[in-house]
Amino acid sequence: MAAVRAFCAYGGLFVSNDMEVQLMNQITTQYVTEGGACFEQYVITDPVAKTALTITPERGGMVTGFTLDGDEYIWTRRPNFSECNRPRFGIPVLFPNCGKPDNGVHIFNGQAYPMEIHGMADLCPWEVESVGPDGVTLILESSPLTKFLYPFDFTVLMNYNLQGNTASLSMTVINEGDIPMPFSFGYHPYFVASALENVDFDIKCATCSEDAKGEQPAAPEKITLTRKEGSDNSIRLMTGVEFPMTFTDKGNGHKVTVDADESFTNGVLWQQDAENFVCMEPWNGWANSVNEEGKHEVLEPDEAMTSEWTITIEKV
Repeated sequence: MAAVRAFCAYGGLFVSNDMEVQLMNQITTQYVTEGGACFEQYVITDPVAKTALTITPERGGMVTGFTLDGDEYIWTRRPNFSECNRPRFGIPVLFPNCGKPDNGVHIFNGQAYPMEIHGMADLCPWEVESVGPDGVTLILESSPLTKFLYPFDFTVLMNYNLQGNTASLSMTVINEGDIPMPFSFGYHPYFVASALENVDFDIKCATCSEDAKGEQPAAPEKITLTRKEGSDNSIRLMTGVEFPMTFTDKGNGHKVTVDADESFTNGVLWQQDAENFVCMEPWNGWANSVNEEGKHEVLEPDEAMTSEWTITIEKV
């Protein structure tokens, strides 16, 4: 991937109440190419903390980089960045569902609608709504294509901002239609990891399992992500998560903390063979929850819901 152009979109100085001059975050844009495709990216930089948060609107409205003193904490797969299939890197936005609905369909008003695992938002190009002191805000609106999969009129706004070594991600979902709109949401962040055996988790939750179906067993005192012999991946599905969730990697010295508001009650850990990442995911929903009464969000016409979570990166 090669950057071909960059320029400053927002930045400067401000004077605080005690008259000390402080440097504001800078937001720059850059263009990157891969596999014959070109993407515009927005980079929010905190020069004091030496952190930078990169967002790629056209690639699912995702965060595709978060660095501390030049050290990358977000894992990116090549060449999946420029492919049209589901992103398996960065921080995919999960909407209008988390996980995979039963039989790959949602049932609305007695009709079946096909739906991919984790929804469709991470497959759509997003537009830039605003850039300024409050960060970068992206927008995704319903269209004839989205309504083939999800028959509702909606607007989703994603705001990304950076303060020190903490990135904030805020989602606002608006029901633009005239009927109640069911949905769930979450995120699938891929964090760089040296090796699975080097990663230690600090997570408190009510249940922890390897399967979303059936009875969910009580969580052990210590959450681990070990792999069964012969398996190509490891997963832990957790309910009743007491945020924040944290992991430290003794191999690369990374510490990552994921905190979230009360909208998020579930979490997922996932890792795949031969890949240097760990996913530590905040979820509002659950597999098939949009099909199950009382297990998802419902917005009435013209109603909106905002949720927020944060990522803090450190070197230990």
